[in-house]
Amino acid sequence: MSFLEEFNSRDRSDLRQVAECRDADAIRRLLASEKIPEGPETFALLISPAAAGFIEEIAARAADLTARRHGKVIRFYAPLYVSNECTNTCTYCGFTMENKIERKTLGGSEMRAEAEHLSRRGFRHVLIVAGEQQKIVTPEYVASMVRETKGLFSSTSIELAPFRTQDYELLVRDGVDGLTVYQETYDREVYAKVHLRGKKRDFDWRLACAERGAEAKMRRISIGVLLGLAPDWKADVLACATHLEYLMKRWWRVQYSVSVPRLCSSETDYQPAVEVSDREVVQLIFAWRLAFPDAGINLSTREPAYLRDGLIGLGVTHMSAESATEPGGYCSPEAALKQFDITDERKLDEIAAIVKAKGCEPVYKDWEPCLIG
Repeated sequence: MSFLEEFNSRDRSDLRQVAECRDADAIRRLLASEKIPEGPETFALLISPAAAGFIEEIAARAADLTARRHGKVIRFYAPLYVSNECTNTCTYCGFTMENKIERKTLGGSEMRAEAEHLSRRGFRHVLIVAGEQQKIVTPEYVASMVRETKGLFSSTSIELAPFRTQDYELLVRDGVDGLTVYQETYDREVYAKVHLRGKKRDFDWRLACAERGAEAKMRRISIGVLLGLAPDWKADVLACATHLEYLMKRWWRVQYSVSVPRLCSSETDYQPAVEVSDREVVQLIFAWRLAFPDAGINLSTREPAYLRDGLIGLGVTHMSAESATEPGGYCSPEAALKQFDITDERKLDEIAAIVKAKGCEPVYKDWEPCLIG
């Protein structure tokens, strides 16, 4: 059974009810366990109002589990935007085709310049990002951009329009080892309301994307939801938790991670359906850590510096830094429209110093493709 089939047939109302638990004794029993049970049921309990009263105890368990499963490290990466071309109308995104702005797609020399800039800054892991213009940002185009970065990075991930399995196989052969794909929201009704035109309207095609990446032997896959897009953010993350559980059981050789991006300002001036507070984000991260101890947790520059600093060593394993969210934005800032505004604008070395001060180690490279046969 595919995840789409499971998603369509599964009743998640029981999990949603658990996520509203107010029984403090249920949290005490959970925290008293030598080994906390893994999976969506524990995750639901840990995002409940009852768990909010035990945040310090939960933080301590999260810190201990993070150190034991992932080490006391923060792995850094940088997004590398190659195009803001898009054929979708997404009401919340700065790249929406309705915005009458200058569009830009990087050529080979521009891509090389951006990559060399990031390499000089110390990055060894990049995430190639683009709008969804599938006649321009084709698998062949992406492969050519990856080839422009040869020798500069030990790990290259992509966050693009969903492709076919054979397209991902092509990209894996050319050096891509990671896939990031957010469903944005698992609420079909909300999804239809915010995706008005373009291929991204196809909920089912996007939902099956992670499985196609796993079939193509991507080494790493990251999923998540855009917090605040749907009014019921807890229902969204619970659906994401069942998605992660499915992937981890079905494609167990893949390294998985989750992201917790909150909807932030863009050129569309879209207002979140609900505000997700800092405290709720922190509790959510701890829930991901305890319920899915082997999963990585990404925290991007969307989030403010004080929050990112405070979560070092407490569950987060990956952070972006020095992010530019427009094509060519590292070498030519403001040359094109940003997808969204970042919040943490500090330089990599400044963030790395804070990581060290908190007793963790900044990691720029943890993978070498030439070491696998």
